[in-house]
Amino acid sequence: MWAENWNRDSLILSPHAISMNSSFETPYVSEEVSPWWLKGLAIFMALISIFMLLSVASGLLTPIFVDRLMPEDFEEVNPYPEDGTDEDKAEWNETNEFWDDMVEYTDEMMGVMKFQAVHSGILAIIGLFSVPVLWRGDRDLGIKLVGVWIGVNLLGGMGLMWILTRSGLLMPEFATGRGGEEWGASAELMETITLVASWGQIIFCNICFLGILSLVASKSKPPTRLVSGTDVPPQS
Repeated sequence: MWAENWNRDSLILSPHAISMNSSFETPYVSEEVSPWWLKGLAIFMALISIFMLLSVASGLLTPIFVDRLMPEDFEEVNPYPEDGTDEDKAEWNETNEFWDDMVEYTDEMMGVMKFQAVHSGILAIIGLFSVPVLWRGDRDLGIKLVGVWIGVNLLGGMGLMWILTRSGLLMPEFATGRGGEEWGASAELMETITLVASWGQIIFCNICFLGILSLVASKSKPPTRLVSGTDVPPQS
């Protein structure tokens, strides 16, 4: 009797044991993901890299043209009025002082443009390297490269704004110091607005870049689905 009950229970539990065994061996099956998420990001990075190359060319060529076209001595533009009146000479001296300040400001700005050219060159190299990686579907490396690109872009923009603010190039003194107290107050307000707008642009643009990267990373991630025991073909 005990043997019969044991055999009956074992027969009842056998399907459950088989079901549990099937659940433990349930495989994961990868679903197809559109390759155009990564390819689209590759196209986007290619366009951005072209823009960065243009920025490099602008940052390197502009100082050359300015140096050749803009004379350092105001007397080359307007000779000193030897035979002029005292008013003419005073006006010339004031304009000459303004010209010297503007030349100094331009020289400092050309240094900033060279810094921007180096920054854009680094971004162009990273961007161009990421294009074929993304195009061939190397998701992990491609997303890491774009993430590095965003980080370099953010740090470079912050560094550029720090240089402009610290050196007073954002709103030069020779432009704000003329025109009286009323103009000085207006210039200070304009400087504040420009500063806030510039920082806002840097943060907003990089947030947009990060959002695009997050979207592509999410959509290009290979999803997996759990195959139920009924989907598993029976085994002999």
